Amino acid sequence: MADPLSFKKIEPSPSGKPTTGVASNVSRPSPQPINGGDSASSSPLWYETKDVFICRELGSGDAVDLDSAHALEKYVPEWSLANTDRIVDALSAKMALFHLGTPAEHAYYRNMSGSELGNALMLNQAQSNSLVVETYKRWVESDSNCRRFEREIASLKNEDNVRSKTKQELSSLRSQVDRLKEQVSEAREVNKSSQASAAAAHEARDKALQDLGTLKLKFGDLEKKLSDFEGRSKAELKEMRSSYDQLLADHHRLITDKSELERARDRAIKSHQETIDEAKGMLTHCDGEMSELYALVSELMLTKQWFLTDGVPWVVKLVHRSPELEKVVADLVNNVNAVGANEGIKQGFQAAKGSVRSVEEVSGYDVGAKDALDVAIKAF
Repeated sequence: MADPLSFKKIEPSPSGKPTTGVASNVSRPSPQPINGGDSASSSPLWYETKDVFICRELGSGDAVDLDSAHALEKYVPEWSLANTDRIVDALSAKMALFHLGTPAEHAYYRNMSGSELGNALMLNQAQSNSLVVETYKRWVESDSNCRRFEREIASLKNEDNVRSKTKQELSSLRSQVDRLKEQVSEAREVNKSSQASAAAAHEARDKALQDLGTLKLKFGDLEKKLSDFEGRSKAELKEMRSSYDQLLADHHRLITDKSELERARDRAIKSHQETIDEAKGMLTHCDGEMSELYALVSELMLTKQWFLTDGVPWVVKLVHRSPELEKVVADLVNNVNAVGANEGIKQGFQAAKGSVRSVEEVSGYDVGAKDALDVAIKAF
């Protein structure tokens, strides 16, 4: 039984390339439906014409046999659709669908069995449904994101205006701070007259520089946090203005205290002069004491010289001729002799071991000679 979709072969198209789908040489019906139906159903004879659907080389179920001259050419559908046509009837839809796939694509599905084709259709339909749902979700999400981005852009534009205004205020504050620095430098130059006034000026300068450093840190923090400016910018600006007012008040206080610093300088100079006078009196007194010390040192140097030249030899002479030293030396010599005699007796005893049983039996051996020698050495 012949396949109901199989059609007879027809002549190739003028281009010589195989085509599938709706023939391009078939005139289209009126786009207006007849009797309430679509264009195809309104023209049954035209719709069933075999020349409408050309399945060249597909009816046999074999792959399309293309010669090498046309196999690598680009596939260009040949249909009667014009640029102004819309898919509003069955014929336009069939033309679009039948010419969508290439001849090789049609041959691939033509070779499928009925069950394989059904499975492929179900799989394609299920995947298409999932893709439609996911695509719709993403379209909704992208539309929502676009609206959110529009709101964020409007918010960022407002924030840019606030940032511009804040930067102008920061620039004004920096200019005022620079002027304060110059005034502090002038006050520091005025207070360099004396050590005390310089110390006070340094202290005031350090205080002012510390306040300036604190203010700079606050400026830096403000610049770093401009991205989060909505909730904190007003409070930080208020705090910076308060710090600026405090710094300005400190500066005015420094100017007011200038006369007091000058009086303190005069008092310090007077105190220094009194200290110098007192130091001069102490130096005069120290000069007298130094003269006495020089005399005492000279006397001590003479005593030291006598001790080295005459005193030490005199002491050595007395010790050398003293009876105590002579007795100690005599005891030492006698005891050394006794110990030496004992050693000789020991050696003799070793030589005469066969005839004498103990060294103590040898005549002249002194048992306490070693202890007496130790005592003599300690005494010496």
